[in-house]
Amino acid sequence: MFHLLEEACIVSELIGGHRGTDRRDRVPVAIVGGGPVGLSLALGLAHHGVRSVLVEKKVRTDARSRAPGIHLRTREILRRWGVEERLLAEGTLRESVELHTRSGRSLVSIDYSILDSEADRPGVLFLEQAQTEQVLLDAVRASGLCEVRFATEAVELEQDAERAVLTCRDGESLRTVEADFVVGCDGAKSFTRRALCLPFEGSTYSIRAMLVDLRVDDDRDALPWPRIWNGSGGLTVAAHLPDGAWRLMHMERGRPDHDEEVGKPEVEQHMRRTLGAGAFEVEWASQFRLHQRAAPTYRVGRALLAGDAAHVHSPAGGLGMNAGIQDAHNLCWKLVTALHGGDAERLLASYDVERRSVTAKDVTRQADLMTRGFLQTPAALRMPLFWAVRRMLAVAPIRRALLRRMTMIALAYDKSPLLRPGCSAVGARLPNPLIARADGSRARLYDIASDEPFLIHVADRRREAVDTPLEVIRVGVDGYDEPAGLLRRITGGQEGYILVRPDLHIAWVGQDHDDLDEIVQMALGTHPSAIIEPVGQQGRAR
Repeated sequence: MFHLLEEACIVSELIGGHRGTDRRDRVPVAIVGGGPVGLSLALGLAHHGVRSVLVEKKVRTDARSRAPGIHLRTREILRRWGVEERLLAEGTLRESVELHTRSGRSLVSIDYSILDSEADRPGVLFLEQAQTEQVLLDAVRASGLCEVRFATEAVELEQDAERAVLTCRDGESLRTVEADFVVGCDGAKSFTRRALCLPFEGSTYSIRAMLVDLRVDDDRDALPWPRIWNGSGGLTVAAHLPDGAWRLMHMERGRPDHDEEVGKPEVEQHMRRTLGAGAFEVEWASQFRLHQRAAPTYRVGRALLAGDAAHVHSPAGGLGMNAGIQDAHNLCWKLVTALHGGDAERLLASYDVERRSVTAKDVTRQADLMTRGFLQTPAALRMPLFWAVRRMLAVAPIRRALLRRMTMIALAYDKSPLLRPGCSAVGARLPNPLIARADGSRARLYDIASDEPFLIHVADRRREAVDTPLEVIRVGVDGYDEPAGLLRRITGGQEGYILVRPDLHIAWVGQDHDDLDEIVQMALGTHPSAIIEPVGQQGRAR
């Protein structure tokens, strides 16, 4: 049974009390918010054959966006959902990044190839958020399983033990959506969070931040990037976007004045410091505040929060949008399992515990350290910090550890009602090593694995097949060869089994499978026989 608030906490924002025509729809999941997080959740649900309705009060996806980077872990998720290749085609994948000063000197060099053994094409994908949203929107619409309603505003949310009811304003009329679950992906000013009477606790940094997209039509357009300027006036970073524009982000200590527009003289100053003097054309400019805030819970009954509706961070490290899409990935399979008769209470409680814990422990802490270290530190101390990072990256084990965090593949769930403590690998992301087939051909592990839970058998000798409806991938004797040995390392160097969740995190590790049905019930919230193959995966060659 779902735990609801003792007193119903309903927010109604109906203007003038005019209800117009009251239309009612029934769907498994209603999504509030049509940004990258809401669209990702809709796509993930569609991938598993689950219908949804998505409402967004804007008339279209946002043409102006702040998040230009997609990290490795997020790309892995989007690959599973079938859109990574289009994103790669439209963006710029940098498998190494060199940070330059205005004079052209290399300040810090980052080579992601050290992660090759556990990931496919490690690096950061530069692509404007607006383009990312369009790719996601196209895929969601093509699925035929999600109705996307722009210019539709959520105005009222009610729920009981059986359902959630979302009332939306669509022009002059109201439309009611009845759903098993409602997920608020509606940003920092979330209607859903306010409807649940949840505070947004945290603080605002004393930093004035400014974003500018501009174009230059001369030799400066071919300058190496990203570029950085460091001085008493703050820190400015310039990156070349795939559409040909330059993105400038400037940050300095002090509180922003939102009543004051970003003037062309200020833009010219920051451009001159990073790109050099010359003509330019501003496409858009804005200033904003940097916040660090989070809701005390991501779930109340049948309503859940994801992305900026649940947590916001400094843009340092480019983690925000990525963390939101990873929220959607974690939540998606749990909603699907709950809708198919799984243990909804434990599954949704695990979403709250897992994502709140990892966001606070890794995402918020990392963004905060980078903000305090590079944005709030006096200019004279920032350069020594850059040089210290350069020296650390020169040491292979440190470089690997830092890049695993930066790419977000190091994030692990160490707290969850679904996971049994024991093996240190439980809760961690499953590595994605190269594996070799009997005919000598090679593939990445993720590309042969099911999108549903599966079992890896690290085998030392011939044994009878495991009696389970789960897909079993055998590595070792009579199975695939895994030269890097990452999977055998997880089982402690000996024969064993690895149970993998649909979000590609490790659910359990053991040396025998006698109680496998019980283990699956505990770790996945459902019996193995109830697991349903996702749409488009039936009959896929393994």
